[in-house]
Formats: sequence, C-alpha cells, structure tokens
Amino acid sequence: MKAFSLALLLLLFSIRLLAQDPEFPKEFIMHLKLHSGMVTTFNGNTPDLYTGGIQLVSQYTFVTNLIRGGVIADGFYTDKKLQGAFGPTVSIKLTTLKAEPFGSLGNINLSIDHLWGTGRQRLLGGGINADIGNLVVLGITLHRDYGLHDWWLQSSLGFRISKKTKIKPI
Repeated sequence: MKAFSLALLLLLFSIRLLAQDPEFPKEFIMHLKLHSGMVTTFNGNTPDLYTGGIQLVSQYTFVTNLIRGGVIADGFYTDKKLQGAFGPTVSIKLTTLKAEPFGSLGNINLSIDHLWGTGRQRLLGGGINADIGNLVVLGITLHRDYGLHDWWLQSSLGFRISKKTKIKPI
C-alpha cells in the first residue's frame, strides 16, 4: 500500500509540474529562422521583388510569461543582391496553447521589430508567431520600409538553437 501511495503522490506531483505555464520563462533564447516573401508597393505599377534569407534572433525574457526583447541579425537576398539588416525586436506573448493536463503546447506571440539594412532599408513592423513546443516557430510578418517606401511581406520557419532550461520544481 505504501508503494501505491508513493506512486500516486509522484504522479500527482509530476502533473502539477507539467501544468505550470512554461511559456516565456526567465531565460535567454535564440532562434535560427528561414524567411521568404516579397517586397512590394501594393500599387501594381512596379513589379514585386522576391526576398528570402536567414535570421538569427536572440532574446531575453524581461517580464516572465509576457515580454522578451533582443536583437535580430538578418542576411537576405533581394533585388539581385545579398544584403543584411540588424536591429531590435520585442515579443509579447498573447496566449498559451493549452494541452491539458500536461501544461502547454506552445504560445502565440506578437513581435515588433525595427531593422536597418545595408541597402538603405529602414524596416519597421512586426508579425504574429506560433511557437510550438518552445522549439519550432512559424510566423508571418509585415514591415514598412519607410526609407524606400516599400512593404515587406514574409513568412518564416524558425528553430530554437539555444539550450532549453529545465523547469524548477516548486
């Protein structure tokens, strides 16, 4: 009977640990993202340009379970040239994707970015991201290039490349 009681207690304790909201814990996180899309004026007078590239996004959680901030380093191809961009980013968690009784499947977050490009780009905008299992990120972004008067519409697929921190028991 003692073994059964101990096993039941351990099971209940492990479910309690898994039920905590693990999204946006106080930690450093880094994603490697592949992105592609178009640069357009949305007026039909000029052709839309393809853009695609790779981003390194590093962030730190400033407000646990709510806000992360950091920097983006971006290498991309557009207008028949390889170019780069760099700038700050902030992510705000909108909701946690619940997977009861196990806790969380991931989160939906809003990102806001400002990037300065090597080709005189000045991109201000953001996107909506689905962070699945705190390992894979799917996103769509819209940025306004207020220097060159274009819009950048892109989709992205990202993978976490930083080490996951373990949830500490209560």
